[in-house]
Amino acid sequence: MQGNRFEIFSPAILQLAKSVQYIKSRKLAEYDLKGTNALCLCKILDSKDEGLTATELAFTCDIDKAQVSRCMAELTEKGYVYRNDMGGRRYKQKYHLTEEGKTIAEDIDSVAAKVQKTLRRGITAEELDSFYRTLNQICENFGDLLGKES
Repeated sequence: MQGNRFEIFSPAILQLAKSVQYIKSRKLAEYDLKGTNALCLCKILDSKDEGLTATELAFTCDIDKAQVSRCMAELTEKGYVYRNDMGGRRYKQKYHLTEEGKTIAEDIDSVAAKVQKTLRRGITAEELDSFYRTLNQICENFGDLLGKES
């Protein structure tokens, strides 16, 4: 079994990635959103009513500030987020969800929760924790491998 584990692992990971991408793209198409848009909306939703600055979004979403800036411009134009530019000051102002943005973020969040619930079926919390720890370690090991080859 050990000899063909990679042959099992690689197609399984590809199939999982395709499935996740299909589910995401189908839901995001309903709102004409990109993955980064949805991620930012959901992170702002998670912040409750506090909102997030561009710097906080970049950090929590693990994307650069230029991408956050483009994303927030798109979401503002669609009417999903706003920023209180007090007295023309934009620096460090927090983005908040509009009512429509909140509705969309909650819908995306609920779909993600349903998917996670379905995927956890028949798997104990301990098994899931072990799987994620193992998957994380595999990702780190691949990173090390790629870092050594460059």
